[in-house]
Amino acid sequence: MSSTSPSSQKESPVLEECSLNELRVAIGHQRATFCCGGSIPVVSGQGNHFRQLNPEGEPCASPSVVLRWDVPNDTTIRKVTFPPDSRPGATSAIDDLIRDSTPATFGRQGVDILDESYRKAAKLDNTQFSTNFSPYEFGIVNSVAQVLLPEIAEPFTDGETSFVENLGVIAELYKLNVYSGPSGRFRPHVDTPRSATQFGSLVVSLPHPHQGGQLRVAHKGEERTFDLNSENADAIKWSAFYSDCEHEVLEVQSGHRVTLTYNLYVHEYLGGALRRIPTAHPNSYPLYAKAKDALSENGFMKDGGTLGFYCEHAYAHFDYDSFVRLPFALKGVDMVTFVVFKSLGLHVSIRPVLEDIKADKNVYYDPHDEDPGQRDLGQLVGNRLCRFSWSDDGGYDGDESQGEIVRGFWASDWYKDILWLNGPGPKSPAVAHLTYGNEASMVCHYSFAAMLVTVPPFEERKAGMKSEQGGKTP
Repeated sequence: MSSTSPSSQKESPVLEECSLNELRVAIGHQRATFCCGGSIPVVSGQGNHFRQLNPEGEPCASPSVVLRWDVPNDTTIRKVTFPPDSRPGATSAIDDLIRDSTPATFGRQGVDILDESYRKAAKLDNTQFSTNFSPYEFGIVNSVAQVLLPEIAEPFTDGETSFVENLGVIAELYKLNVYSGPSGRFRPHVDTPRSATQFGSLVVSLPHPHQGGQLRVAHKGEERTFDLNSENADAIKWSAFYSDCEHEVLEVQSGHRVTLTYNLYVHEYLGGALRRIPTAHPNSYPLYAKAKDALSENGFMKDGGTLGFYCEHAYAHFDYDSFVRLPFALKGVDMVTFVVFKSLGLHVSIRPVLEDIKADKNVYYDPHDEDPGQRDLGQLVGNRLCRFSWSDDGGYDGDESQGEIVRGFWASDWYKDILWLNGPGPKSPAVAHLTYGNEASMVCHYSFAAMLVTVPPFEERKAGMKSEQGGKTP
């Protein structure tokens, strides 16, 4: 029969806090994964760039990019080639392209606004042009999927919704933009996702001489600047980033910065019924080792409990299909955290946590409580992701808690003593209901998307580790 000394009991909270701090630091180190980029050399006359399965030492090169567009109010189709012909006396159709384009607007509260002091550029919609360039042919979409959309190790189910490891990235051609020197630019802004499945944007800069026009991307105090300028016009350059990143196009000093913009969606692979070998393994993340070490410690959550992690990226988690698309639309550190704890055999659920909603202490009076007036029920957590809910139920000030009103029409439970690994992230409207005082009014409560990780008691974890070790073959 094992026994625990008083000194070891005193050390347990210290060990647990140390383990928690190490997990928090490890999660912090994953936060830089919010964007990625690269370049593809352009070789005029390049033929089939798939002639070898794995051309070691030979970068994948693109032939010249051809773009065709419709002339407004005409049946004529014009063409321009990138990079342009640099031979003396050669002409380029870039001026014709700009003349046939329209000024680019930007959205603000659902309204398209034209303000060249904020954004100065020309644009064509995707129905007005076509091109021989495809981001799928050069591995760009695969790179985005590997860096910004880490895949889950194996299929699983949460008891309500089945998830299959057959989701990837779809790049939808959206617009062509031309930022021209000396004053083309787009000031700092954040995109609005066009649906619950959109998680980011891809910008492809076509090879045309220009200076300036760098793309700056920022997220939670971190930022990256992608130099998309191409004085020699000898490469296609690209950058991808999450929808909730602030980004801007710095001023173009000279020339023309021509870009293709794609919307990035999480989507089921065609032929997804076929099983795949994962290319990104959870144990490749630093968080994996820290989490595994913490779970193997007797002093870490010895009696079990719940770990909490607030999602750090914004999601439309009260949209009509959020409960179907999450966790596959998770981004960066959110996806890494989910994958790591899931791979360690723990139950991980994504749940809405209401912000600052309180319970009426009188409703929960318990005669066995020594001090019922100070009873803390914790946080109100939804049982699952769902659509925005509202009710015309309500109560007069002070006669019933808002928590009980919400629980009357929104499936939820009180959670106490969740050990949070980080602070709250972006929030969305979740539920609304009536309340009465001097006059009736509507109250709206916001929620955070969060992961709840169920941690079994240490003895149960230890038995599971022994079983896993016993099942391994040398």
